[in-house]
Amino acid sequence: MRFLLFLFFSFHLIASENGSGFTAAVSSKIAEFQGDFEILAKTEKWDEILALGVIALDDAKKLGEIQEEAKICARLTSTCFYQGEYTKALEYVRRCHELSEELDPCLFLRALYLESAIYRAFAAKYDEKEGEELYLKAVEVGEKAANLYLDKKVDNVNLKGKIYFNLGAAHSDNPRGCLNKAKHCYTVALECFNHSRENEDAVRTCIRLGKVFLLQHEYNLAQEVIDEIRPLVSTKRVSMHLDYLEAQLRLALKDYAFVRQLAQEGFSKAEALGAKEDRLRFMNLLETIQLSDNCLP
Repeated sequence: MRFLLFLFFSFHLIASENGSGFTAAVSSKIAEFQGDFEILAKTEKWDEILALGVIALDDAKKLGEIQEEAKICARLTSTCFYQGEYTKALEYVRRCHELSEELDPCLFLRALYLESAIYRAFAAKYDEKEGEELYLKAVEVGEKAANLYLDKKVDNVNLKGKIYFNLGAAHSDNPRGCLNKAKHCYTVALECFNHSRENEDAVRTCIRLGKVFLLQHEYNLAQEVIDEIRPLVSTKRVSMHLDYLEAQLRLALKDYAFVRQLAQEGFSKAEALGAKEDRLRFMNLLETIQLSDNCLP
């Protein structure tokens, strides 16, 4: 009992000195997560981000730090999206959406473009009818973000680029989508990223443009994009996405040996990154090559 009384008395003194109990310790968890996020994201340490983020989110809720909770939810959305955990990503982005709508225009717009990205990711997993509905939902949410950006007179060119990048993806990922609208959105996004000197985002947008050229059977333009940006790629994830684009192009040109090489390299990168959706795409590509080999005379 004496030991318990000592602990209680000591805690009371510490709480009095800090002003409010656990505030200092809890705030440090939020600061740690926000401070470490960019470094961990660049090195693709998604599991570590998730572990830190869940703790920080819990602390933000306990403290009633609404803006911090919204920011953490946005970052956990991106983390879960990269891991292919779309259901969890949707849960986080809806909370971010709810918290930020009247709080922070930029954060609210970020929630919208992330929500659009999740709908199109889900759409690819459903049959044609359900998938089409989700693609249209992705476009609807993406257009809402683009319109609100103008209505609220937001001045953040990088944010504008991300909005148009995801709106373009909502058009181009849909088998029935408008490729010319996608091309327009990607062009706007590329102008924004070049202006804000966001090189990796610019490269990712070029890969997306290359895919539009491929779908429109403009193979020479697609190859030009690949050749131009290959030396600029600086991360394993973007390199993996470029491998997939080039593999699809080579498949269209029936260069099966090169497709197999690219697919195997891309599969290895996806495994290393823990990118299960990309891993599945490369696996399907390898299976397609195997079927093509079996059909050869």
